[in-house]
Amino acid sequence: MSLVGKLTGAYRSIAFVVFNTLVFLVLINLALWAAFAVHDHEPSMIDESSPPSPEGYFRENGTAIDNGKRMPTNLTIFDYKAFENIMSEREIGAMLDEYYDHFHDGLKYQAFTQYAPRVFAGEYLNVTREANGLTVRRTINPPADAAAKRTIRIFTFGGSTTFGQGVADQHTWPTRLSEILNARAKADGLDVHVEVTNYGRVGFYPTQELHLLMEVLRSGERPDMAIFLDGLNLGEDNDTSGLTKHFSKAVNETQRPTGARWDWIPMIRAANAVNARLNPNARTKTHSPSKDERLAHTLERFTQFRTNVQAVSDLYGVKPVFFLQPDAHYNYPVELYGRGELLINPPRRAFKERFYAQIRKDGGFIDLTELFSDWGNRKAVVDSAHFSPNFSQFVAENIANNIDLTDIGDVTREESIPTGIPKL
Repeated sequence: MSLVGKLTGAYRSIAFVVFNTLVFLVLINLALWAAFAVHDHEPSMIDESSPPSPEGYFRENGTAIDNGKRMPTNLTIFDYKAFENIMSEREIGAMLDEYYDHFHDGLKYQAFTQYAPRVFAGEYLNVTREANGLTVRRTINPPADAAAKRTIRIFTFGGSTTFGQGVADQHTWPTRLSEILNARAKADGLDVHVEVTNYGRVGFYPTQELHLLMEVLRSGERPDMAIFLDGLNLGEDNDTSGLTKHFSKAVNETQRPTGARWDWIPMIRAANAVNARLNPNARTKTHSPSKDERLAHTLERFTQFRTNVQAVSDLYGVKPVFFLQPDAHYNYPVELYGRGELLINPPRRAFKERFYAQIRKDGGFIDLTELFSDWGNRKAVVDSAHFSPNFSQFVAENIANNIDLTDIGDVTREESIPTGIPKL
């Protein structure tokens, strides 16, 4: 056989082996991909047996019908009936469209507090950027009366219930609070205008709010009062936010060699899983606290949050007010949920019962946790936890009952210099 023939034969043999090896690897990865897909699959929780609502935007159980712009929770636990005809089905649907778009814009990174909502302009949902570079949910403040000689500035902090998740700008409790306090000031003949700014952020818990308050103050802002509404979000066991692991992964990824970034391939994912089982000592172990440890940590977290906010506020001449919020995860009546079977978490409720029983003894928090009972046998949340328009009004009224506008002194504030340029 000639040299060319030998080389051709060798080439064919090598090509045959390489091709079949590649085919084998592809088939193995496809099989593993299918296995992982089955493992990762979560069954649909959509109740398609529930008939459509009169206008066809929702189902009789309160959940939304998918129009291509619905979040998973809209399809499973949303309850349009909690709006009590404040908005039409069409208007609620249009509002959910805006929430969908805003969600897919993603969150904006922010130092120290991890994230902030992005600027968004809609008919029902608006997030604006303040002069200090920080983003806030739009609060509809009544125009200042000509007789007003000074402005009382109130900043609100909290999680998604303060942000007003699931409702329009005009139905958040900070907007309602502004309306109530300005009406009271006018009725009482006070020469003041109240301006509320909503720094509530989805997912925030007290430790993040402390850092956000300090960020606001470092930016040169000096409110007269800061209101904190907390209790729903407790933070992770290690006193971090729920997104910390994702930020940690992002930072770690930037430092990994290129060759270490292939763990999305099914074969490598499977190999990593086998390696983790064979070498358990190589895995980072985390301590899972007992129920009593978790309770002690959470109570101390809230106590330190309050004392630290108070200390910082005293330095800057800000009056802080702390509220324990109406918490649907704690005591919302099961029968008022559109789909209560999906939303009740007995272990979580049991923990919240112990937590609130203890934190009430602190004395530094104004307790609003029984407002669902005071509200009566009416729907108060639009999903698992977020306040309905009418209940937001009720929350604002109860917060306003604990605010004395005459007790907020006429403080002459010098122009404050920020510690840096606005964050964009």
